[in-house]
Amino acid sequence: MHELKEIKLVLDGLRSIGRPFMLVNNSEWYSLFHDEIRNSIAIEGIFTDRNQLLAVLEGNQRTTDQKSAAILGYFEAASTLYDYANNQYTTDEFSLRLSDLKQIHTLLMKYEYQFGSFVGKLGGFREENVAVTSSNFTPLNYLNLNDALPIFVKWLNENLKTNKFDLLTSIAASHIVFETIHPFRDGNGRVGRILLSYILIGTGLLNISIKGTAKVDREKYYSALETGDNQIESFLRRIEQGETPTVSRFNKAVRQSNLEPMKKIILNRLNHSLSLIEKDIKTFNQDALLPLRDAAKYYSYSQDYLRQLIHSGKLKGEKRGKLWYVSVRAIKQYEERIHG
Repeated sequence: MHELKEIKLVLDGLRSIGRPFMLVNNSEWYSLFHDEIRNSIAIEGIFTDRNQLLAVLEGNQRTTDQKSAAILGYFEAASTLYDYANNQYTTDEFSLRLSDLKQIHTLLMKYEYQFGSFVGKLGGFREENVAVTSSNFTPLNYLNLNDALPIFVKWLNENLKTNKFDLLTSIAASHIVFETIHPFRDGNGRVGRILLSYILIGTGLLNISIKGTAKVDREKYYSALETGDNQIESFLRRIEQGETPTVSRFNKAVRQSNLEPMKKIILNRLNHSLSLIEKDIKTFNQDALLPLRDAAKYYSYSQDYLRQLIHSGKLKGEKRGKLWYVSVRAIKQYEERIHG
């Protein structure tokens, strides 16, 4: 299984040689996207097979029932936000905004609102307390949403910038925190999983399909959420009792939480996503050249140090214009030499 650093390295390698992989006309990625939709709505009890999914998405089927409304809403919300996140990553501008949460919910629930199966405000945070069926947690009181959600967004953005936690920890924690807060009247599970993939893509990774069509997989996912939310839920209860939510208090709750099961699911599904674009990955040549800036992201060397290694003849590089480039293979060979 590839670690997070290795997955990012492969994906950035594909980007550097001009291979966009998150496109509808990429059959491998499109298969992943279909798989994500089918599994994510199954977690909510809406089951569809691949033929039914394609009939809705590609057969111009009208929104005549709850199932087609859920499929179309997920497709529209995820495709819009994933494109946006990918563009932000390529320009190094990714950050989460409160309006992004509202936008996901608006697009996700639009067809169910039109169909009449969702009664509420599109993109609006709930104005009443809710209970989550077959769960062991209590969502945050609706009166505290406007205090907690902006700090949650601030917490995530600060952690992505400062690396207070490793990336996988921040992403797993953000998913558990969002689901435990449960800010919307309905659709929180699907919004949270789209948000999870949105953050993954915005940080240079891929969307994932958390398995949900089989009961055993749904139970494994629910168990990971419940294992990770004890300290987070305790923090939410203190907010309800008057404690001011802060980034440092979010950090403390996350640090005390058991995130390992959720991290394992996310990493496993990232590897699955990577395997589904195997056609592109096979074309990724380890001798493909990366700018030193990109190569430095994945190894414990600065650009300047890599440049010194090239100038001293210890690392093979190639200059194109004003920029130096180095291959993945060359760095690996250098590390093998120095580590014996």
